[in-house]
Amino acid sequence: SGIPGMINISEATYNLVREVFECEYRGKINAKNKGEINMYFVLKLKKEYSIDEMGRIPNQVFFDFYNSAI
Repeated sequence: SGIPGMINISEATYNLVREVFECEYRGKINAKNKGEINMYFVLKLKKEYSIDEMGRIPNQVFFDFYNSAI
């Protein structure tokens, strides 16, 4: 139930990445063997984690955050 060119994530994944990525609530989607779950689209990196306006290229703050989370 994805859309071409869009990254679709579950609410569980959204809760892990919402600090770093801007996401858009997609609604409840019927997931195979799980029933309806809340789903989100990942739109872009948040401004403070990106070096470009489109939010596609991570900056050093992103890498520092990512490395500290591992």
